[in-house]
Amino acid sequence: MKILLANVAVAEPGGESANFVENILLPAWRKNFNLVKNENTQIVSRFPQWGITGLDGFFYSYIDTLNAQSVLYAAIQAEKEGFDAVLITCFGDPLLWQIRQAVNIPVVSFGEASILMAAMMGYKFGVVTISPYNIIETEHTIAKYGLTERLAGIRANPESGMEQDHALINARPAIATFKKIARELIAKGAEIILPGCGLMSPALRLAPGAEDEYPNGITEVDGVPIADVMANGLLMAEMMVTLKQSGSSWISRKGLFAQATEQAKECGRMVLQDDRMKFWDIPL
Repeated sequence: MKILLANVAVAEPGGESANFVENILLPAWRKNFNLVKNENTQIVSRFPQWGITGLDGFFYSYIDTLNAQSVLYAAIQAEKEGFDAVLITCFGDPLLWQIRQAVNIPVVSFGEASILMAAMMGYKFGVVTISPYNIIETEHTIAKYGLTERLAGIRANPESGMEQDHALINARPAIATFKKIARELIAKGAEIILPGCGLMSPALRLAPGAEDEYPNGITEVDGVPIADVMANGLLMAEMMVTLKQSGSSWISRKGLFAQATEQAKECGRMVLQDDRMKFWDIPL
């Protein structure tokens, strides 16, 4: 099967951000995915050339919301190109439900996949977000999924966006910070901790720069498991594709994910076409 990673951050080929993507981010993701990936799964990572240019932009919901349309266009294009599924690489699940209306291939996102998995692994879960400003948004997301009663609490990573990026090079400071926050959530009753970011999660799972002390990465704190957000998302996408390809039910088009009529799409023709949306791909 062929899965597209729909990324939320802009990276122009050949630029400074592309250097981070190609030499730091994607090698970490590749290593993390390879821990669980089906050998026949092909993964392609797609980056927009329009949108947010740094982690700090995701701290504020109005900027984040405007940026999310690039993920929608990436998913629509992916279906046309024959991809079997789309995995949105953001814990905030940007436009996830809306994108499921727009395409007829499985669409999965890090946040929903990990939150639902956490509800299977224990009764109460805690979440570590990338910023204090993401706490309310994450609470709303969990409420939307009907799991507020299962939430032990949400805490924010106090590190700057640059420091969180750097964790994929040297994870030692991030690990120390995360352990402290995780223990606060454990004290509130969390039985599993979710690192709420596609940077934070692989930094913990792989512990780059700290492999001598953590050869297997950080998978628990004081006996409480730490979710592998990357693995949860990929495995959920693979499962949904398998269900679809086998002919089993994989989505309901009755209500929430009902697809637009041709008349509705014609009415929305101007907003459904945007020439700014250009992408570049890197196979993992």
